[in-house]
Amino acid sequence: MDPLIERFNRLIKSMFVDEDINIDLNNNYFDDNDSDYAEAWHELNDFLGSSDKISGNYSKKTNANPHIPPEVLKVDYKNLEVPFGSDFDIIKKSYKELLIKHHPDKNSFSSEALKTSTEKTKTLNISFQRIKAWELAKQT
Repeated sequence: MDPLIERFNRLIKSMFVDEDINIDLNNNYFDDNDSDYAEAWHELNDFLGSSDKISGNYSKKTNANPHIPPEVLKVDYKNLEVPFGSDFDIIKKSYKELLIKHHPDKNSFSSEALKTSTEKTKTLNISFQRIKAWELAKQT
């Protein structure tokens, strides 16, 4: 039988019969008969450094200081016309001021101005949402 079909067969069986399933110390599930999978899983854990990486806690990939925003947000801070790493209250204030300034209703005197202000508003919203998401993630 094809190895892929054998693996699929074992997977289906493992869903209904749990006697062939082991749980290792990192709560990783794998089939006893599939040593390649278990070896690959452990190799991945070794490569990532710990099982925390799989759950989403990227401690080695983040900044040493968790209060400094990631470099990818520099553009968003620039879009909101605030210094990189500004306090969220300052960011929020600038966001609201820029929305008022660039609101499409205020700039509807020509189709080009309307189009430009709509794009600027869209950029402001995206930038603010990204920074806001980072701020919320930082708190948890």
